[in-house]
Amino acid sequence: MDDIPERLLSYLSAASLTGFWAVVRKRLESNRLSAIGVVTVELDANGAERLSGLFAAKDIRPGPVRVKLDALDMALRRSSPQANLADVTAAVTGSPLVDRRQAREDRTTSTAQLMTALEQAASAVFTPVQAQAFVEGVRRSGVLTKAGAMAAVQAIGGFKIGWGELARALVFHDPEIGSNPVFGLGELATTATGTAHGFDEGELAARLMVRALAVKFDEPLPASGEDTRRLWERAGVATDDVSGTAMTWGLRPPGSDRWAVMMRERADLGLVTHLTVQELRTVGDTTFAVPGSVVFACENPQILSAAARSAVGAPLVCLSGQGAAAGWQVLRSLIRSGITVRYHGDFDWPGILIASRVLSAGAEPWRMGAGDYAAAASTGPFGPLDGVRRETQWDEQLSWVMVRTNAAVHEEAVVNILLGDLLA
Repeated sequence: MDDIPERLLSYLSAASLTGFWAVVRKRLESNRLSAIGVVTVELDANGAERLSGLFAAKDIRPGPVRVKLDALDMALRRSSPQANLADVTAAVTGSPLVDRRQAREDRTTSTAQLMTALEQAASAVFTPVQAQAFVEGVRRSGVLTKAGAMAAVQAIGGFKIGWGELARALVFHDPEIGSNPVFGLGELATTATGTAHGFDEGELAARLMVRALAVKFDEPLPASGEDTRRLWERAGVATDDVSGTAMTWGLRPPGSDRWAVMMRERADLGLVTHLTVQELRTVGDTTFAVPGSVVFACENPQILSAAARSAVGAPLVCLSGQGAAAGWQVLRSLIRSGITVRYHGDFDWPGILIASRVLSAGAEPWRMGAGDYAAAASTGPFGPLDGVRRETQWDEQLSWVMVRTNAAVHEEAVVNILLGDLLA
């Protein structure tokens, strides 16, 4: 296009031909940029004269003029070897031509690819009917196609990771999860999108997550921020950062920053420390213990209380039942840092669900095998098991032994055995 003679472009760029080139451009862009077909344009005397000059032997008069595009292309090529209709039209009208058919096909292909990627990302914990409803709802809304391909791909990637985290944490299997969140919204967003604000209201990845939650819980799309908050909490994601805490004993983070020093001083003083999500967010990406070390974790506060009274040397984190988002954040951070987390909980079905969640996050069982249960149950009597039976993937025999024995053995019953490990 740069080689088209300036004299030719100046000749064809007259104001009297502006409408003519606009019509030619529209036809080319709708016809895959091919110089075929005919256009009819109203020309004044100057426009007709200039077009006659281009065609040389052809006498064009003012008024409606029919021009064959292939003939126009040939006339331009005769005027200059470098000229052709598409390049000249782009130069005269001021911008490159767009093959609109190809662009539509590309958008259709891109949309189909996005929807396929979204359906694959959503398949976890969705039934086929739910997956179809979710993907179709996103497609009809146009939120991905309006955002552009790059933003859409990034949002789907964030959604896939975030949705996968919820699935692995078994939040959709736990009827009590709404009052016992296992994620803070900022923590989940950081894991999924790389920023704590990735799931803020209005962010594309957040809109996908909220739509998916609405389908999963068979609810309408949220009409307010309060509705959105309630959906997150139904999935075990806390939207506030101060109400729940992680109960810790003896954590000694390495490092010279003020917070790490403070935590070591509290450990030296024999103080239990409660950590909120707000504090964890303020501290940032910290290491709670020396990589390669072992940190124990338990379900019940009575175990941590007994550990504190006995001044055990081993560090201990307590979920306090189902656990608050802060407790889960500490556990996941420990595991990501290469620290071995050994977990013990109640031998009842709710306790097995919590243990499954902790172990699926990367922790190791701590006296949570079939033999450990049988030995503890033999010291009974204990009350019967209640609730839905849960599988125990870390020890397939455990679930069967629990069914046969039908005894709910809580951590308090084996506190002396656990203290022995912590003291050792």
